[in-house]
Amino acid sequence: MYARMVIGETVDDDQVQEFTRIYESEVLPALKSEPGFASAQLMIEDGGTMAVSLTVWRTRDDCIKYHSSRSYRQFVAKTQHLLVGNFVVKLFKEYSR
Repeated sequence: MYARMVIGETVDDDQVQEFTRIYESEVLPALKSEPGFASAQLMIEDGGTMAVSLTVWRTRDDCIKYHSSRSYRQFVAKTQHLLVGNFVVKLFKEYSR
């Protein structure tokens, strides 16, 4: 399994709420139809303006394909105006011995 963490920071609480609305109403439904998608979680900084999206994918290839997909580019286009700077994206693989 692979996890993809996307971190973004908004200017204020209203923009955090708008980001959350877009994520829940548009991003989550689209993710469910992506090949290899396993789960998603959106976390908002307690008392702050940062948002973290954590998605889990069955394979690295599935994760990378989503990152390059039209669906992800649309998400960025719809939310970029809410952010201070750009998203930070990190990829993690499941630890196994």
